[in-house]
Amino acid sequence: MWNRLRYPPNWEEIALAIKERAGWCCEWCGIAHGTWRISRKGKPYKVVMTVAHLGVPYPDGRPGNRDDKWDVRPENLACLCQACHRRYDNRKERRKRSKQALQPRTYEAGPAAQRELALASG
Repeated sequence: MWNRLRYPPNWEEIALAIKERAGWCCEWCGIAHGTWRISRKGKPYKVVMTVAHLGVPYPDGRPGNRDDKWDVRPENLACLCQACHRRYDNRKERRKRSKQALQPRTYEAGPAAQRELALASG
């Protein structure tokens, strides 16, 4: 459960900057914010972007801690859709994704977002 007291007072501002940096697209799957999807149960839902703490190690070699919500270094935060964020929070996926978090990231639109942009531009 989300506990506002665990986050810095300017969290909304920080989260907005991360979402804007990613172009309001998930940095892992590329889906755009506001896209309509169908759930496994057949119900439509609107994709929303969230910001995840990755637990990236510090430059001096100290380990990062994904549960430290005050660690708001840009390289420690990723814009994720709710599905990718949920998968990341799952312990099985956490180990696999934290290795990927150490890879250099680009902020180009992913394949899903590129298809949507192509459709929108006609």
